[in-house]
Amino acid sequence: MDPHLLLKTLQERHHFPQEEFQKFILLFQERFVPKNELLFIQDSVVKHLAFVLKGCLRQYHNTPEGTERTLFFAEEGWWCGEMDSFINRTPSTMSMQALEDCQLIYLNRENWEYATRTIPDYALYQIINRGRTVAWLKNRLSNMTTETPDEKYRRILKESPHWINRLPQYHIASYLGVTPETLSRIRKRNRPL
Repeated sequence: MDPHLLLKTLQERHHFPQEEFQKFILLFQERFVPKNELLFIQDSVVKHLAFVLKGCLRQYHNTPEGTERTLFFAEEGWWCGEMDSFINRTPSTMSMQALEDCQLIYLNRENWEYATRTIPDYALYQIINRGRTVAWLKNRLSNMTTETPDEKYRRILKESPHWINRLPQYHIASYLGVTPETLSRIRKRNRPL
């Protein structure tokens, strides 16, 4: 396991001392998740909080109409899981699927609680990161309700252009809330000149 990406991610958001990190990393377990495998499924209780060392996953939910709606892509350097289910031990409203072979490290609930209680820098990191996540989610919700599909696509081109070649187009369409056919028309309209 190469934990350097985790340390880098922690230190980007909060000063995380090397000696604290040495205690923290011992609480993790490694997991290889093959492409297309589900990390957790809707209506189950999420038992792990994972950090992506390699690969890409998508978090999605099934709509009442029976279609999948992708809400989030977790790539290298991102945490993934479903915090509400993980913390409150309630059934998840979402599922998470590996889009590529993934190398993860994860904390179970017991180790997460232990780290939060005994490693003050991790507890502070959690507070800072939760605040950033709430702000990101509010911004994302605002964009999803006010932007047109073309504007959403142009935002992807600006903020995450590598998705266009990395992710299957039908997952990008699901993320945008459009059909693959509509995404094809959007891509044609938004080709660089």
